[in-house]
Amino acid sequence: MLRSWIARFRDRNQLPEGFTLADVRAARSTRPVRIEGFSVERECPLEHTPYLAELAVQESGQPFLKWWQYFTAYDRELGVLASESREGRRKNPLRVLEIGVWRGGSLGLWRRYFGPQAVIFGVDIDPASSTFGVTDGQIRIGSQVDTAFMNDVVDDMGGVDVIIDDGSHISANVIATLHDLWPRLTDGGIYLVEDLHTSYWPAWGGGLRRPDSSMEALKRLADVLHQPYFHADADPHGLGISRDSLASVTFYDSVAVLHKRRMPPPHPFRGGADR
Repeated sequence: MLRSWIARFRDRNQLPEGFTLADVRAARSTRPVRIEGFSVERECPLEHTPYLAELAVQESGQPFLKWWQYFTAYDRELGVLASESREGRRKNPLRVLEIGVWRGGSLGLWRRYFGPQAVIFGVDIDPASSTFGVTDGQIRIGSQVDTAFMNDVVDDMGGVDVIIDDGSHISANVIATLHDLWPRLTDGGIYLVEDLHTSYWPAWGGGLRRPDSSMEALKRLADVLHQPYFHADADPHGLGISRDSLASVTFYDSVAVLHKRRMPPPHPFRGGADR
């Protein structure tokens, strides 16, 4: 009887196994929506079909799952890099790492988007991910929060220019992975975090304005961008990202995009005749 009640309570509030009082408070304050409430759409619901969405519709390999709105965000943020890579206009091959590949179908999508010269690796914790005969990229089995493992993967790639975190979506893991991989991302690289809606769901360690959620950690990067203008700590989550390397942070529906680039100190400019 008690176990049955706990199971219903967990399901109703989207709580993790072994939930804590903090999880319950997050559920009560957030009132999370159930994932089952979203219907799968086969036809593009967007006003304009992005090129990446066109490729996704045509893809006939292994299964994968993306939300329609991601295609617009990715075309905006990755479109220039992708066209350069497809057309062979890069001096060195573009190196792309996706964390969380399920059955590997997304690697086929990235192969068509980034072209034959791109170096594409996928990481997944499920050993089955490497058994589906995927040939569009290399799959490594291991945990995204195993620092040594992830460093070995980046070493095998010869460095990394684009990182897509579509892994566990657990807030603590998203934060830890960003902390570990940001230093490995090349100057001029792009780091993308998918499925940030889970940062509002207690089952993934989330909740609306929950201090230790991945969304709150990423929001703080707006403060990091403005660190030159105040002395207080702008990085309470310990991401280790400084304004010197963070060019921008952009939010879309369920996606955050970080651009890495060496940034000079800010300097005012006084224009006009009287200088």
